[in-house]
Amino acid sequence: MDYTQLNSSQRKEMLQVIGIDHIDALFEAIPESIRCQGELDLMPPQSELELQRSLSEMAAHNRGAHNMPCFMGCGAYDHFYPVLIDQLISRGEFLTSYTPYQAEASQGSLQAFFEFQTQIARLTGLDIANASLYEGATAVAEAALLAINTSKHSELLVASTLHPEYIAVLRTVLSDLPVTLTMLEATDGRIALGTVTAAVTDNTAAVIVQSPNIWGQIEDWTGCFEAVHTCDKAAAIAVFNPIACGMLKTPGECGADIAAGEGQPLGNALNLGGPYLGLLAAKESYARKMPGRLVGMTTDAEGRRAFCLTLQTREQHIRGAKATSNVCTNQGLMAMRATMFMTALGSVGLSEMSNQCWHKAHYLANAITSLEGWNLKYEGSFFNEFTIECPLSVTDIVEAGKQRGILVGVAASGRRMRGLSTTDDLIIAVTEKRTKHEMDALVALFKEVSP
Repeated sequence: MDYTQLNSSQRKEMLQVIGIDHIDALFEAIPESIRCQGELDLMPPQSELELQRSLSEMAAHNRGAHNMPCFMGCGAYDHFYPVLIDQLISRGEFLTSYTPYQAEASQGSLQAFFEFQTQIARLTGLDIANASLYEGATAVAEAALLAINTSKHSELLVASTLHPEYIAVLRTVLSDLPVTLTMLEATDGRIALGTVTAAVTDNTAAVIVQSPNIWGQIEDWTGCFEAVHTCDKAAAIAVFNPIACGMLKTPGECGADIAAGEGQPLGNALNLGGPYLGLLAAKESYARKMPGRLVGMTTDAEGRRAFCLTLQTREQHIRGAKATSNVCTNQGLMAMRATMFMTALGSVGLSEMSNQCWHKAHYLANAITSLEGWNLKYEGSFFNEFTIECPLSVTDIVEAGKQRGILVGVAASGRRMRGLSTTDDLIIAVTEKRTKHEMDALVALFKEVSP
């Protein structure tokens, strides 16, 4: 019998086998009053060609980074990635990759994850990396748990310049744990070294600092982490942008013990907000407490190179008391895209990409601040993202941009930023994709709407 029952005789045969006369008998347990009555409010049946036309017409109403210059950022960026990534990832052996518990049948997947871990370790300047986390916010929460589990201390110091969504996820994850979360207040958009030094105690498990931070400002990781290490067993956690690592000092070079970040810029599209890829790297001393999967290289019985899961092979342990995390996913597909991206660009390509982001962002910032009433909120160094104080409502600016086909940036006072600012501040991100023509058009828009 066909897998899909295509005709009435086949359906009748199935009903006879289970001992009923009609399909309605299958739903007798559902009260008549709550059953669907009449026809569903759906479009009438269409041919394949008609359906394609209808869906294309619906899709044409969508507007976003795919058909508008995008200056939005705050954790998700409109970066370039080579077309070869889409071509390669669509191969069956990559597209269907899953948790590689059966090593003898998963050598390709295991090798790909091993390569990804190696690349992230080198990118961050740390010893080990995993391949298991949902996205940047989860990665930060897992980094905090790793520090707590390792140090046995119960106080977290978190920079107020960390992404508000990351802070919200962190609070949620820690809500039922005996952990105190203390916010480090910023001065002029950055965390002052004296603030960290004054806050660190003998019970500090970790200090979490993002750079570039939510305002786009580059934090002094080196100074902050030196202050952290005055406390025994306290961990320095760096929240990083992987593209910035092509130009700025890596977390490892700045003294970080653990690094967490969002891997979306590494060859993953914006995807309407997900799925994304959490990055987590650490010093080797944290290996046994690190959540998720760590793939290692070994040799088989015949002396050939082989790959296998090591240490923590499962996210949710049968012995729950031994669990280090509640992560239960395989981001293998996103990790493979990141691996393909980093392999295609190489160190030279990534460095070029980073430099273009930096130079274009500074060109645009200078052009905007040349307009009367448009000023940088903070004067410190920035990478590819900066915050502008606007002379009129940010909501009006964003709407004006949409009308002219430009996504102008993210309102710091908006819902997504959880009311980060009470003033009219606009966070603007510039990637290597933005052209001079697009940036000049944005400046012209701001000049036009100025009061």
